[in-house]
Amino acid sequence: MENNEAQTCRYTDESIKSKYVAKLLHPFKTSGFQHIRMDDIAKYMDLSKATLYKYFPSRDEIIERLSEIFITYVIKAEEQLPEGSQMYMQGFQSSFAQSLIIANYGTEAFYQDMREVYPELMSRIDIAVSQRNERLQQFYERGMEEGSFNRLNATLLILQDDLMFRNLLDPVYLMKNNLTLRNAIHDYYQIKKLLLFSPALYASTDDVKMLEKIEYLVRKVSYGA
Repeated sequence: MENNEAQTCRYTDESIKSKYVAKLLHPFKTSGFQHIRMDDIAKYMDLSKATLYKYFPSRDEIIERLSEIFITYVIKAEEQLPEGSQMYMQGFQSSFAQSLIIANYGTEAFYQDMREVYPELMSRIDIAVSQRNERLQQFYERGMEEGSFNRLNATLLILQDDLMFRNLLDPVYLMKNNLTLRNAIHDYYQIKKLLLFSPALYASTDDVKMLEKIEYLVRKVSYGA
């Protein structure tokens, strides 16, 4: 009984720590973390400095946990991409959302600080991104073989998402091109779907839930909600 209670306490404590660290994803994406002090981190986590040090004795522990959150909850969230005719649409919608989230939090500012200060952690992120892209490429190629997807270059499809999302998440780019984030993400989703799917599968698409998800994603990337 005591062992079970101890395990439960440890699990709860770990969950609390991860919840606090996840609050740093939004501020760190803008300008990295090298210039951010522990006082700032405590403020982002809505903790007193004393409580911050109670949970996290060092800055290194915070960044290591943040990198684990990025890998586990952002990149590895779609390890099992579905198969089957209608399941290809669900897999596409899932990967579209994940690609947006990865581009949102995996900014050059954040990556640059990771490369300079924590190269081993950045190497793990690079490997996770590479493995995710390999799974996605295989998913696209299976869909093409089965006739659900049009014959296209799977590598370029993945690269297209990365480049497009990074542009659309840039407020200066949006302003220069007279775009809003919500409309741009929505329209890019429609363009990508039209490009990728066979006419029969495209015609049978139900976008109600996906459009609701796009609304949620726009709020998340804009405000960290």
